[in-house]
Amino acid sequence: MRENPRLRWHFGIRLLHWLTVIALAAQIAIAFGPMNGPGMATMNWLPLHMSIGVTILAIIVLRLCWRIFTQPPVRPTTRSVRFATAFFHVSLYVMILAVLITGWLGYRPKPFMPAARLFGNLPVPLAPSVGALSARAFAFVHEKLVWILLGFVGVHVLAALVHFLVLRDGVMRTMFFGRPDIASREEQAQLAVGDEAGCSRDRP
Repeated sequence: MRENPRLRWHFGIRLLHWLTVIALAAQIAIAFGPMNGPGMATMNWLPLHMSIGVTILAIIVLRLCWRIFTQPPVRPTTRSVRFATAFFHVSLYVMILAVLITGWLGYRPKPFMPAARLFGNLPVPLAPSVGALSARAFAFVHEKLVWILLGFVGVHVLAALVHFLVLRDGVMRTMFFGRPDIASREEQAQLAVGDEAGCSRDRP
């Protein structure tokens, strides 16, 4: 039996979502791990750190563009819940982009040090000056935004666990891979009720 597209996100959206998770996890592990080492550890790991950041930016942009042309899975939720969910996800995207942009604005190669190269080949273009804020100021803002982003990620993970372990409403299934699951009878009944309600509103 074929998978009902109304019960899952498009495969591309799911793939980009988990690639974002993996890239962010690697970025955080590097930032709080080897980059905090002694001596020149920060400069030695900076090219990889910035390369992963560019990768995350590309994934986010591609995901947002793909999302424009993709319908979300149908879930029988209230308008306020849908609004709160959309608002949180938009805020999460904005926070990720803010961390990436401030990291770039805060980059300045140290004197007598070779400039960082993305993926070992591409030179990192220097960010333009923004007002009176120095690169050091943007680096400070970047560090603070990382902690805020971690808070957003924590809330996102907690909400996913609540859906998966407590509510068991199938929300997590919309992002899973593997063999297509058939919706439970309860989910099918909820979708049927939603369809009937929609049809009744459309009737004259």
